[in-house]
Amino acid sequence: MTLVPGIRLGHYEIVAPLGAGGMGEVYKARDTRLDRTVAIKILPAGLVADQQARDRFEREARTLSRIDHPHICTLYDVGNHDGTAYLVMQFLEGETLAARLAQGPMPVDQALRVGIEICDALTTAHRHGIVHRDLKPANIMLTKSGARLLDFGVARDTPVVQSATDVTMPGTRSPAPLTGQGTILGTVHYMSPEQLRGGHADARSDIYALGVVLYEMLAGSRPFDADDTASLIAAILERDPPKLDRVGTLSPRLDRAIRTAVEKNPDERWQSSRDFRRELQSLAEDRQVAAPVAASAPPHRVSRRAWMAGGVAAAAVAVVAFGAWKLLAGGPVASAPSTPVIVLMDSPHPARVYDPATLKVGGTNADDLTDLLRDLPVGLLKETTGTSWRREDEILRENPEIIVAHRSCFYDATLLGDPALDQRYAQQLYAPAADKFEMLLAYVALGNPRTRFLVYSRGSWETEAAKDAWIAALERRFPRLKGRVRAYKVPLDRATFRHPQTGAEIKLMVTALLKEPARQDGPQ
Repeated sequence: MTLVPGIRLGHYEIVAPLGAGGMGEVYKARDTRLDRTVAIKILPAGLVADQQARDRFEREARTLSRIDHPHICTLYDVGNHDGTAYLVMQFLEGETLAARLAQGPMPVDQALRVGIEICDALTTAHRHGIVHRDLKPANIMLTKSGARLLDFGVARDTPVVQSATDVTMPGTRSPAPLTGQGTILGTVHYMSPEQLRGGHADARSDIYALGVVLYEMLAGSRPFDADDTASLIAAILERDPPKLDRVGTLSPRLDRAIRTAVEKNPDERWQSSRDFRRELQSLAEDRQVAAPVAASAPPHRVSRRAWMAGGVAAAAVAVVAFGAWKLLAGGPVASAPSTPVIVLMDSPHPARVYDPATLKVGGTNADDLTDLLRDLPVGLLKETTGTSWRREDEILRENPEIIVAHRSCFYDATLLGDPALDQRYAQQLYAPAADKFEMLLAYVALGNPRTRFLVYSRGSWETEAAKDAWIAALERRFPRLKGRVRAYKVPLDRATFRHPQTGAEIKLMVTALLKEPARQDGPQ
């Protein structure tokens, strides 16, 4: 049914139509009970009897009801009035990204900001086991308070098998954030190769779609286009996207970040939206540093980056010297916060993620630890490491009581990209990664005398004695760590923090560390 101004659905009074598509009609309405403006979505009259359409409508309601995030459109209510089912959502003032892109490409800084915000939204959705599957410019609203992700009607709780015959070419762009009936399983331009081949859509499929959207924001055109569906699918499956070449405004690193997002093989993409976000954030920060007003970076940025990427022995000396200088120059160490902060560090690389279910949704061990520790009276912060990670100063600013970290969290940055070579040179590759990890602990220890460290691994130590020997060697190398490091040897027969016993053991260690009196002495 088409609604006209003045009609009521329960206590919601229709004000004006906002948009319509094959799978829904959206109206501006007034909540007469709370006196606020809302958006109401209903099924078109022609689909009321369609069970698949009704299921999709109900799925969107269930999905939105589970998610609360500033960059995802909020669901207020659901109802049924005289046989008309409806969703009541937050009314957003602005324009869709599709409408904005009809005017041409976006400035780089604005595109990065939108990409970061949508990454944040996806991270929350993926943490709830939800894959959007239809991320495209028409489903992103640009508002004064930032980007908002819309239309979760195609979303699924778990990866599903799709057939390439289930998709059609999208029609012309509409300013309304709706998905047409012919695109129930996604819009072809933004669908990942695995979806088009009939494979599973997981969190990395959303990352692919966001990569395509970012490309379009920067280039002003999609990376793949064609006159018919078959040609478009062939282009997505077989061709590489044209290089982003807006001379003077796009860095090769930004081009590589987007190309990584749209890799044909899901295993070659960013493995989590959080990791993709870290790279986009770093790119945004680097653009600010490169601005004329900040052409001369502070000396400590050079030392810090050299530490993360430079030679092992020289970097070890540099970080210790720099940490001591920073403490002496920076005044007293920050006092303990009222709520203790725990930082959870790990890599999103598939070989590093212990639990298969967590891996399937693009999560990390840190995500499982978050679920495990969320009932403690602490603040939990997750740090996803990657090839470009250099956030040691940011960690110090969080003033953490405890850092819980995977000993192998930096290993993936050293890999050669060839499994055979990675296996052949495993020991040589692991050494610099392990050294970088130990230097991070020393750096934080120098910057905050209260911070304790809990390091876990399932393969680093064959025995408890080997684990204790590693701690002793670490303390000899960096005396500032003495008495501040604990290690947990994850049992191979229950190597997941979702296992009740494994989870209970590491949680007990965290709880014990929280109860220990923190060191308050200054640098030695």
